[in-house]
Amino acid sequence: MKNINYMIQTLLISLLAAAFVAVAAEEPPDYVIAVGNETLTFVRRPQAGYVIKTREDIGSLDTISRFLKSAGDVKISPIRGLGRKGVCVVYNEQSAEESNRTIKSLRFYNEVQYTASLFSSNGETVAIIPEIVVRVKPGTEIEQVQAICDMSCCTIIKPMEFTEQEYLLEVLGPDDEAVFTAVDQLMAFSVVEWACPNTAFEPKLCGQVIPNDEYFPIQWHLHNTGQSGGTPGVDIRAPEAWEITTGDPNIIVAVVDSGVDTNHPDLIDNLVPGYDFWEDDDKPDPARDHFLDAHGTACAGHIAAKGNNALGVTGVTWDCKIMPIRTSDPDAQGVSTETRADIAEAFRWAASNGADILNNSWTWGKSPAPIIHSAIVDITKPEGMGRDGRGCLVFFSGGNAGEEGLWYPQKYPEVISVGATDHNDVRYSYSNFGTELDIVAPSGYLKATPPLAVWSTDIAGLAGFSSNPIFALETSLDYAGFGGTSMSCPIASGVAALILSVDPNLTNEEVKQILYRSAKDLGEPGWDQYYGWGRVDARAAVEMALSPHIYVDDDGPA
Repeated sequence: MKNINYMIQTLLISLLAAAFVAVAAEEPPDYVIAVGNETLTFVRRPQAGYVIKTREDIGSLDTISRFLKSAGDVKISPIRGLGRKGVCVVYNEQSAEESNRTIKSLRFYNEVQYTASLFSSNGETVAIIPEIVVRVKPGTEIEQVQAICDMSCCTIIKPMEFTEQEYLLEVLGPDDEAVFTAVDQLMAFSVVEWACPNTAFEPKLCGQVIPNDEYFPIQWHLHNTGQSGGTPGVDIRAPEAWEITTGDPNIIVAVVDSGVDTNHPDLIDNLVPGYDFWEDDDKPDPARDHFLDAHGTACAGHIAAKGNNALGVTGVTWDCKIMPIRTSDPDAQGVSTETRADIAEAFRWAASNGADILNNSWTWGKSPAPIIHSAIVDITKPEGMGRDGRGCLVFFSGGNAGEEGLWYPQKYPEVISVGATDHNDVRYSYSNFGTELDIVAPSGYLKATPPLAVWSTDIAGLAGFSSNPIFALETSLDYAGFGGTSMSCPIASGVAALILSVDPNLTNEEVKQILYRSAKDLGEPGWDQYYGWGRVDARAAVEMALSPHIYVDDDGPA
């Protein structure tokens, strides 16, 4: 009897061991690859989440999103750039076993083209997306690269920029195993120097999110700690947005104004070539004979004064670029006489030279401006001349008359009109209001006691705002305070630049909807004539730009 029991126990142990070996054999192995002189290890981490790719149509992503939410997943982060659609990282709170079951379930959906758990690679969590970067030997023709791709279940997405030896490839297989198999196959060809999976990860900022600029602690509109006597937290949440992006240098904001001091130390690194339509030359610096000549320089600083450079102030974006466009020259009385044709030409010139956003901290008047409107339509309409058909964004300050009804060009539907709020999220009495108002942003008020100015860049030296006691700061001639909707407008433009920094392929209508939908609602619920859709919120806007769904509604947020 004992022998029989012993035999049964032995048999059970053998069966369990065999089952364990079979299960272990079914688990895909970890991966180790050599790229040049470096070794990369990839260890599967399904408990961290997974990456999926769906068909590119919105309906596919809708279907999968509903399934993922029902499975308890808490965060879906799309991977953008290079026209990618449908590629998302899913971060969840599931165990490894539950996550693996979800991944297997996803493979039954026709909408899903690719799935893979997340991996740990040399201590960092990464997503293996169905892409590979391959480096070939000098002189290898693109036809040869395509030939080896055909034999490795890949296809060429594009040659990499600024090199003739590297290509970005798409892997046509269904999972990470197909990616690593393709890497091995590519490495077997003599023309290949190396092949490496194109992994996605969450970047960490190198340095503090709170910048080290000297005057940042008093820039309450970016980070309100109550330092101006206002309400802590009433700001555009810039440091929170900078956790995601400080701006893409490829995004350009044209400042159509009195010119920009192109030698200002806090702006010089963030400038691209512009034009002077007043003097008709390529030197768009301001004159220096009236303090209002500094108006365009101050606007530029609010948008993109260089951040974290231990100097002066910081803009809403640290790294996007400013295109200075000079169209005015205030005389001794602060008056500048311009023609509408010149403004229209300036708008089209900016769009045709790469401007994504046009900031206009000025107004024309109460009579229509059809010549200017025609140019605005040209640069904003779908398939028009702005942003390769995606449309430029045109911002205008709402005006400082404190009256109902905005002026022109603010009245035009293509324009984003910006009003002004204070450090307590209350509309300034000078800020125009009415049915054409779209959004509000923080600004200052010089008549406050003490003056509640918003600090920005000034014409360097003795000229500009610092030459007027009302605007001057005790500590610097290169920076000055200002207020009005002239300042709220560039702050809103800067937030739009951050939106495009995380997804430059958005249309202007999509950016508008993100700007409106992400704003902090003030006043009456929803849109109202005093606050529009609300006060801009940089962090919420950037997060929304990263989300898989953007619904465009010409009448505003749903």
